[in-house]
Amino acid sequence: MNFLLFGGQPDSGKTSTITRLTTLLLSAPFSFAVADGTFPPTRGTDFLILLQRTFDGQHQYIIVNSPSDDAPAINNLRDFIVKHSDKNIDIVVSSVRDIGLERNHFFATLKINPTDANVFEIPLARVTRRHTSGLFTPAMNWYENTVDRLVNFVITHPPFNL
Repeated sequence: MNFLLFGGQPDSGKTSTITRLTTLLLSAPFSFAVADGTFPPTRGTDFLILLQRTFDGQHQYIIVNSPSDDAPAINNLRDFIVKHSDKNIDIVVSSVRDIGLERNHFFATLKINPTDANVFEIPLARVTRRHTSGLFTPAMNWYENTVDRLVNFVITHPPFNL
């Protein structure tokens, strides 16, 4: 199982990045379908889903988790992975905090190490331009587009190979 993690402080765009990635995975050429869970979420912005597709005669599964802000959310991810342990989960996509107890709990609960070869973490940060400057929107667009291009490159190359 490979892990694609989006790390950062609160409000650095982890959930919105994972939401954009999920939308991409549900569309052509990836064409995954939601096999468990609800996307887009019916309330709030956070979600935990299982994506599935058949590619070259093989089933592929991706678990996508947007929240990791507290122990219950992290425990829900662990339980969801266990729930689907009868499938060969290819990738787990999740947010993770940059520092602190939540980050430590995340790695301990999932029994992974951030430096493992099968763990790839993309760091995210806040765009700090002031809204009143008129530069926030162009800066945010640049940031999101650049992150999305990086993510697309990462998921289409080893170890993810989608």
